[in-house]
Amino acid sequence: MICDDNATFVTLMKQLFVKQGFDVRTADDGDEGLSLVRTHRPDVLLLDLQMPSIDGISVLEGIKGLDGKRPYTVVISAHEGSEKREQATSLGAQEVWRKPFNASELLGRIANLIEKGVI
Repeated sequence: MICDDNATFVTLMKQLFVKQGFDVRTADDGDEGLSLVRTHRPDVLLLDLQMPSIDGISVLEGIKGLDGKRPYTVVISAHEGSEKREQATSLGAQEVWRKPFNASELLGRIANLIEKGVI
């Protein structure tokens, strides 16, 4: 699942992952993202920190409170300092990537984690 308010980024990432056989849901704000995580329990969540309605930190707080399986969460952000990144990992984000990044590297990383059974 991709939760980011940048429509161009979401479209590009979704195309990349779908092309590799992934089923991808998207949300363009934190409220919708948290709702989709609660409803669909995705294996992976690509989460922007700075979004309208509720931010990525609030989404992570909501996910932390869920019973059962939580998504492998990769925080992606261009604007946040180290304090926000540390807060994201303390709330359960497994990885933090700074924009811009190599999308193929991220796809490879996720595929590798799936192959190893981490996800």
